[in-house]
Amino acid sequence: MKKTLLSLILIFAFCLTNVHATLLDPEVKVLTNVDSSKIYFQEESFTISPNPSKDKLNVNIPKSSKDMTLEVFDILGKQIHKTTITHLETSIDVSHWKTGVYLVKMSNEKMSHTKRFIKE
Repeated sequence: MKKTLLSLILIFAFCLTNVHATLLDPEVKVLTNVDSSKIYFQEESFTISPNPSKDKLNVNIPKSSKDMTLEVFDILGKQIHKTTITHLETSIDVSHWKTGVYLVKMSNEKMSHTKRFIKE
């Protein structure tokens, strides 16, 4: 129970750090009177599958972009994997990783997205 609680706290802290950094970006616009039925996901979002997985992690990006960096962090914030994305689809061998929760971060100089990945 303590490990689960600690894991959730660390995930929340990591996400909160990313949100705080985004709020400090002067290019971020504040939206008011937004109709929630017209909110769309950003084009730069990526997908990961299968999730959870034992052997490999597939990462798909919707369109090609220069200098996309893929980083994977364990729950304690230690970087486990880092690569530059050169294709729309990439696979990572995760069979040697420990079982647990990981954060997959896709970023470039203009944006950053983070998703949770579970290694079985």
